[in-house]
Amino acid sequence: MPPKAKKSSKTDGTQLLKQDLKNHTVGSLYVIGGEEAYLKQHYLAALDKEVVDETFRDFNYTVFEGASLTAEDLRDTVDSFPMMAERRMIVVKDLDIFKPTAALKDELPAILSDLPEFVCLVFYYDTIELKPDKRTKLYASIAKTGCIANFSQLERHDLIPWVKRHVRAAGKQIDNDTCDYLLFICGTSMTNLLSEIEKACAHSATDSVKKSDIDAVCTKVLDAVTFDLTDAITAQRFDRALGLVQELIAQKNEPIVLLAAVARHMQRLYAARLALEAHSSETQLMELLGSKSPYYARKMQQSAAQLSVKWLRRAVLLCGESDVAMKSAGSDRQKVLELLLLQLAENLEERKSNRR
Repeated sequence: MPPKAKKSSKTDGTQLLKQDLKNHTVGSLYVIGGEEAYLKQHYLAALDKEVVDETFRDFNYTVFEGASLTAEDLRDTVDSFPMMAERRMIVVKDLDIFKPTAALKDELPAILSDLPEFVCLVFYYDTIELKPDKRTKLYASIAKTGCIANFSQLERHDLIPWVKRHVRAAGKQIDNDTCDYLLFICGTSMTNLLSEIEKACAHSATDSVKKSDIDAVCTKVLDAVTFDLTDAITAQRFDRALGLVQELIAQKNEPIVLLAAVARHMQRLYAARLALEAHSSETQLMELLGSKSPYYARKMQQSAAQLSVKWLRRAVLLCGESDVAMKSAGSDRQKVLELLLLQLAENLEERKSNRR
């Protein structure tokens, strides 16, 4: 029988899970969550492959939906011996074990503290957020016998090799600059990147994926579109800016979400412009923007260099006023957003007129 998992307090939970799989020492209790769906699915599947005997899967693999799970159902399943196999796997989806239902609150700590070694119990956070509460007795219980693997989105230095592997698997090549461009255009969600990589590789007529392939077929994330929106405003192409907003709304993006994206972008441009005035380094700018992407920092700096501190300060204030207006009762949110774009364009024109 495999030994129980090592204490999660000794190492990062995601690393512990990886070690257990690598060493074939899968334990009895895992909590898997985080914003990176691809990694969550990958490691849940890896546990499944390691634990479950496919021949007798129907007898030894159980899935519960957290909303309907009772303490009795969980205890009965945990205590049931595997059928014609060494182990059984139980997956509980979308149960916030740190805020359990009243029916589970009293029973759960006792169940988790005494799991049989033939059981691999996984609490899988699919659509709800995993927020471990270290103050609870339940957390202490999990730390003794299992691990909490919270998968955040990977950083650039991990994503670029991953992108390159998938591009190579499609028979193509991609350089670092184009990888950075892909991450800027498509975001850092690995699930989304898989489909975008496939599209770019299919479009490429050479042995390499180029920026032109990405531009031709890949779908831009909101942050990338916000750059286009700002560029349209500063180029005095209000019709283009308005068209982008209408396209985004047609794609079911709420105006209040779009306003938040524009406001966040203006704040970052303002910060980048101030950093430029202070002759800050690229590393300092990345820290200021909360980004680990040199490409993103350079692009933000290039855009900020075309704008004045006064215009950006006014733009940030206009975004704040628009936020208040949009949240007022009876407001036409799309009109508020469109008016903001017009005000930004007019404010830019005034600045140019004053310089002439």
